[in-house]
Amino acid sequence: MKKVLGLALALVMMLSTFVGAQTYEADVVVVGGGGAGLAAAVSAAENGASVILIEKAPFLGGNTIIAGGAFNAVVPKRQATMPMNDALMADLVAFLDEDPAEYGDFGPTLVTLQGQIREYLESGNTDYLFDSVELHMIHTYLGGKRTDRNGYTITGNYELVRTLAENAEAGLEWLESYGLVVDDYVYTVLGALWPRTNPTGSGYNYIETLNKAALEHGVQIMTNTRGVELITENGRVVGVKAQKGKDEIVLRAKSGVVLATGGYGENRELRAEYNTYWKEMPLEMPSTNSPHITGDGILMAREIGANLVGMGFIQLMPSSHPVDGSLFSGVWGSAETQVFINKQGKRFVNEYAGRDVLSAAALDQEDALFFIITDAQIVGDRDITDMLEQGNVIKADTLEELAEKLGIDPATFVAEIEKYNSYVDNQFDPDFGKPNFGDYKVEVAPFYATPRSPAVHHTMGGLEIDTLARVISVDGEPIPGLYAAGEVTGGIHAGNRLGGNAQTDIIVFGRIAGESAALSK
Repeated sequence: MKKVLGLALALVMMLSTFVGAQTYEADVVVVGGGGAGLAAAVSAAENGASVILIEKAPFLGGNTIIAGGAFNAVVPKRQATMPMNDALMADLVAFLDEDPAEYGDFGPTLVTLQGQIREYLESGNTDYLFDSVELHMIHTYLGGKRTDRNGYTITGNYELVRTLAENAEAGLEWLESYGLVVDDYVYTVLGALWPRTNPTGSGYNYIETLNKAALEHGVQIMTNTRGVELITENGRVVGVKAQKGKDEIVLRAKSGVVLATGGYGENRELRAEYNTYWKEMPLEMPSTNSPHITGDGILMAREIGANLVGMGFIQLMPSSHPVDGSLFSGVWGSAETQVFINKQGKRFVNEYAGRDVLSAAALDQEDALFFIITDAQIVGDRDITDMLEQGNVIKADTLEELAEKLGIDPATFVAEIEKYNSYVDNQFDPDFGKPNFGDYKVEVAPFYATPRSPAVHHTMGGLEIDTLARVISVDGEPIPGLYAAGEVTGGIHAGNRLGGNAQTDIIVFGRIAGESAALSK
């Protein structure tokens, strides 16, 4: 805490130099040029506002540009073409035995879901994939309900989760209206818990699409511009003081300021200070984040009395590069098809589980290291030459040869893969209870292994907001003129975010924040 107070004091001293700085003015000022910020800028402009967006990096994108394209949304036209399987059916039917009283604010949602499930079962047409907004809400609730080391249990804010799930499909269609291409099927990204992940290629596609839309709407974009302080007058946020290169500038906002600066995944001291979930949060643990994601918006808003929620919870990504934390330096399929093997040649977890469960299991392995095992079916016609040359992926013509290259006893490894393949045949995993296999077996040469280890991925806590994306003060009231969207906020995903919900979050709440700011809601 002393370090943070010292930083705050240094910030105040630095800001005294802003007297006489060049001033810009717009209806809405957006701080942060990732997916949430660009969505807010486009939305504000759609609602008639003039918009200035600032981004501290030399380029747009934030964490979005280095993320996958997984977008969770209930889209009936796609899911109606996907088959249901016995494992998913068992999970679905299990909800009928759940007690709504155990679900807190989400109890009525569970009751509605139970009615939907009964109607689905009684329809006589259970071959297609079932899904509903209510099931998405319940998965988000269950995926996020976590208890930290101090005994504090966190759950998602009901209204925020409802807003996320109910507006997900419309958010995806909004992106499509600006040219984003969405493949016509759904799958389960790692940690999503259900096949409702809509593939959009990559996070880069979001940035490219939204940047083009922003320019078409006349949004003024300033890169290399870091927000350092919120300007308040008579209790209202009216602008931002920023550093553009060596120049200090002032951005005045007539209607509102939107914070979309991301989380604090690259602020190692802040991670260690707030962490109450993991046994330890070593400063040297790598991150999947952009180096610019250092909690700027959280710290700026905290200085003017914004309330923070869920800051003790940080999500680790289990399948990160063991050294640099990068995500896309390996090969694997969807969550259904992934097989995790440790250095002893053994599986150690249900690969379909939530990301914190997977990360905790991985941290318990020797050197916190494991391998994702795949075969030619997963790699397909992709060119992975660079990954092989850099040693990020290991290839072999036989399972025995792959084991030798990994330093694993071949007999143990082969037996484990053969056992896993038998579980796929039987659609039953007696070892770890993996519920969904996607009918994929590791059996077609050549075979591949991708070394992986957990890294900081998503900081769950941040600014408290309401369903209008207004930032809430420590007194429980909206701070006039201040809005936020994306990972800078807390409360939606609680203690553990579902894989695929982040892209949904930035678009749904980015659109809301932009509209709210433009209309001074």
